Amino acid sequence: MLDLVYDSLRQSRLLEADRLLATLLQQRPRDPEVHRARAIAAQMAGRIDVAIDALRTAVDLDPASVALQMEFGQLLASNGHVVEGIETFRRVTGLQPGLAEAWYLLGMGLYTAHRDDEALPAFLRAHALAPAHPLIARGLAETEYVLEHHAEALALYERLAASGQSVDAMLSLRLSQCRRRLGAPQAALTAVRAALERFPDDAALWMELGWVAEDLGDAAQAQDAYARAHALRPAWGDPLAASIALLRTKAPDDLLRDAEALLAQGKLSELEQAYLHYVLGKRDDAGGAYADAARHWSAANALRRRMDGGFDREEYSAKIDAAIGTFNEDLLRSRNADALHDERPVFVLGMPRSGTTLVEQILAAHPQVHGCGELTGIVAIAQDAFERTGLRWPQDAAGFDAAWLRRRAVDYLQAAAKPAPDDTKRLVDKQPYNFLHVGLIAMLFADARIVWCRRDPRDVALSIFSESFSPLSSYATDLDDIRFFIEGQERLMRHWQSVSPLSILEVRYEDVVTDTETQVRRLIDFAGLPWDAACLAFHSSGRSVQTLSRWQVRQPVHSRSVGRWRNYPQWFDED
Repeated sequence: MLDLVYDSLRQSRLLEADRLLATLLQQRPRDPEVHRARAIAAQMAGRIDVAIDALRTAVDLDPASVALQMEFGQLLASNGHVVEGIETFRRVTGLQPGLAEAWYLLGMGLYTAHRDDEALPAFLRAHALAPAHPLIARGLAETEYVLEHHAEALALYERLAASGQSVDAMLSLRLSQCRRRLGAPQAALTAVRAALERFPDDAALWMELGWVAEDLGDAAQAQDAYARAHALRPAWGDPLAASIALLRTKAPDDLLRDAEALLAQGKLSELEQAYLHYVLGKRDDAGGAYADAARHWSAANALRRRMDGGFDREEYSAKIDAAIGTFNEDLLRSRNADALHDERPVFVLGMPRSGTTLVEQILAAHPQVHGCGELTGIVAIAQDAFERTGLRWPQDAAGFDAAWLRRRAVDYLQAAAKPAPDDTKRLVDKQPYNFLHVGLIAMLFADARIVWCRRDPRDVALSIFSESFSPLSSYATDLDDIRFFIEGQERLMRHWQSVSPLSILEVRYEDVVTDTETQVRRLIDFAGLPWDAACLAFHSSGRSVQTLSRWQVRQPVHSRSVGRWRNYPQWFDED
């Protein structure tokens, strides 16, 4: 009789199928195939809740059936029951660990739920099982991209583009975005221009062209690109926000009216609303309208906090405590003795907005130095440690194999040096969050140099609160969380100063802007390089910059940003 049910369904005779199913359910109430058929009939009739209940019953009756579990998981995932779908796919991976599709669907569920850290290992497992499957490679690439593993993502996107698969506008966009964020804006420019020849009406590609142009210091081209994106998608907030962010107080009234109108309509996504509030706040701050700026920034951060969630202070403190508890002077000196000897790596770190970009620009103006931008290689080694070795990081640091660490050190240097001239003497990685991993750096590189950038924490906090940071920086949406984060960074850096065998130079932003030549000479001397006057004219170097400070560091040093916190007494105390 089950064959008759399926025959009726194929011919869309749903009432007849229901009558047959009613009889079957009475005769075979514990037959999972009957309940599966009922689920299919319910789906065809648009009764999704009934279909889910029926398939759940089928799975309960035959929990070892991979096919049923897969069907159930896909039904759940496609109808908004993401969490139960994740649990279902996880069961399937336990039942059949070699099923690539199950790992892929598990990864997709976790990615959809914004649980990207959990999605990554699922996609990696799927990709290892089916490396040629384009959907799996795309899912893995997108997750790597969201997690800001841009080198890993780019390698996957490039393979997809070379595989003969259709290269759509999104893949073209990602090829440019990854290259730009890896510090190769000219390659990004080539990619995005080629993409626009194929997809001239894609607003996101025009936006990307604007970002690339900003990185290259071409404000006029950036504005033209943002205007084109706005013309193509007038209801999209990002092009307007980017234009206002670039023009600040010079933004024309019609641009500001359009932005305010979009906000008033209430149709923008929360992310677009937040971005507009950030840049309108920056415009008001630059014009001295501090109360209006505070209102915009508060609104922007409230939106981001609602989207991205709050900051986990306990988790952050646990990371700091684990590093301090693990790395003592004896351990670091012992592991540093086995590290790779190479004088090239220089790590500029500290809080974001503390002067890391300024320091990198000064160093990179030297003819023997290559500025690498904010590399993710050190963070990736720490994050991958457990999966690659089975050892916890940092608690098991003493047990890590010296040969494994050396291979990772070599790989890191090869990636960092790839875009640099052959005669480069120093490679500057200005990833601020490497302050968490000075112990790892000491285990990788025997001769690395560390520059710790410091700045009045109130100016740091204001600067962070007023900018649109990555969702991964969840502390950035609350001033108390920012203070907490700064204090943890300070505590850990003081520990590194007391135990690390590496040289650590402390550089204060306020000193650089008030006594520039003295501080620049300190930096060059610390880097072990001969003096070069070009480092005093770093703002004229013409090199690309990908960070939020891209336009500030193209100007001569000034002290206008010192003490900005005083304009916001409602947030900061004088003492």
